[in-house]
Amino acid sequence: MNQLDQPEEFEKLNQVKKNALLEFCHSINKIKTFNTRHSSYGLKHVFERKYREMLGGAFEGSYITNGQFKGAMLKAGFKVKDKSRLNWHFNVSEKSIKELDKFR
Repeated sequence: MNQLDQPEEFEKLNQVKKNALLEFCHSINKIKTFNTRHSSYGLKHVFERKYREMLGGAFEGSYITNGQFKGAMLKAGFKVKDKSRLNWHFNVSEKSIKELDKFR
């Protein structure tokens, strides 16, 4: 797996992006089962769209790597279905994701 897909990449973010990403992750409701409709890669794009304007002045805007998103989700207390896969699935609420992504 590429280094950019490792969850440790979260630590390389500046504090503004870390805070925004953790705020995003904490706004997602946890469920008991895994939601396979949305992977870490897809959810990172939801974050990037939602925070694009807010982080416009931050270095590289709202762009984050798949690994940085994975690291944030772990820090927010989400469970992972299979860590050996490139794109992870978490115990995320479908309703939460739809609410966050309605700004498309």
